Amino acid sequence: MFKKIKGRYAERKLNRERTVISYEDVPLDDYEPEKTEISVKAVKKIVLGVLISLLMGLVVLAFANRDKLTWDNISIWWNYEVMGTAGKGFPVNIVGSEVESGNIAVNQSRVAYASDTSFITLNSTGKEVNNSQLRYTKPVMKSAENKFLTFGLGETGYQVHSFDSNMYSGTAEGGIFAGDIASNGKYCIVIEGNGFYSELYAFDSDNNRMFKYCFSEYYVNSVAINKNGTGCVACGISNNNGEIKTGIYILDFSQSEPEAKYEIQGDYIIDCKYISDSRAALVGGNASYIVKIDNDDLKTIDYGGKPLCNYCFCPNTETFSLSLSKSGDGKHCDIITYNDGGEKKNTIDCEYGSESLSSYKNTIATLDGNMVYVYDDGELKYSCFAGTGAKRIILCSGTEAFVLSVNQVRKIDLTTQASPDSAR
Repeated sequence: MFKKIKGRYAERKLNRERTVISYEDVPLDDYEPEKTEISVKAVKKIVLGVLISLLMGLVVLAFANRDKLTWDNISIWWNYEVMGTAGKGFPVNIVGSEVESGNIAVNQSRVAYASDTSFITLNSTGKEVNNSQLRYTKPVMKSAENKFLTFGLGETGYQVHSFDSNMYSGTAEGGIFAGDIASNGKYCIVIEGNGFYSELYAFDSDNNRMFKYCFSEYYVNSVAINKNGTGCVACGISNNNGEIKTGIYILDFSQSEPEAKYEIQGDYIIDCKYISDSRAALVGGNASYIVKIDNDDLKTIDYGGKPLCNYCFCPNTETFSLSLSKSGDGKHCDIITYNDGGEKKNTIDCEYGSESLSSYKNTIATLDGNMVYVYDDGELKYSCFAGTGAKRIILCSGTEAFVLSVNQVRKIDLTTQASPDSAR
């Protein structure tokens, strides 16, 4: 027979003087965990710390993208990316029958192009935003972020556009052979001279003429306006006893005479652009040149007899790249990147051609036929199909690009081994 023994906890007196209670002394059901209350002051400190961390992150992000954080960019992003109706995506058929390779630009995944009939802009989802009629036989488009200049080569008509509107239509006093525009809306055009070889006119963002210069020695065929729209570099050609001679003028729109003037024998300039605030890259037939403002030095980058296949400017990284053929047939190219001082940054031994060339930070893409080959830090990283009829490749990131074809604007994923049926 079992004898019931009184339990250890059958009779328990509350000891109010105890401050520490353990499971060994108190039944589990009677245990009441101690609550720790966080003060309002501590909560405020935690919230403040989180907010400061987020703010610092935003500051770093804004500083890294400070060139893009303009009111114009923010307004367009809000109106046509956030509030605007989304498009159906890419590919998008071009308006008109043809777009020349040089008449397309991409800014933050927004596309602008000039066809033989229209100036068109598309938001990042392919929705048409601006459609302005053009009446040029040979249209030319120049761009700087969200500002665009279109004109007819050898014709008198020109237009200034923003991303979403046609801002101004003008008529020059002679046929236009070159022009350029800055992101603040200032622009310049070069016309055939009235008693001179060429005349250059510069206009402010309200289309008021602020500068004129007449060239008595050279036919100007290429011009680049600086980032602030306060000056330009103008390149012209002439004949010197049967040999081509090139003249380079550095013009300040606040001065009547050139800041500097250079002459190059036996070469001509194809294109030019400011790749930093004070330095412009000039791409020629036999060599490229770096003009340093406020410096008498003209840096020459000789091609060593190799044919120039293609080139691209990348002002965001203050660089430009040249593709030089080693075989003379446009294949097996050396793709060389230079900084704004003309110093070599990188060389890619590329076995492919360069029908189009584009750069984004440390990434270089070259178009050979309908295939795109992408190099990162000099090493081949991706190869993908650009779609039939590809004419121009423009990188918008390290993994995506826009392609201009004979009848479409496409967006492709460079990491995907795309086929003709799957290319977007």
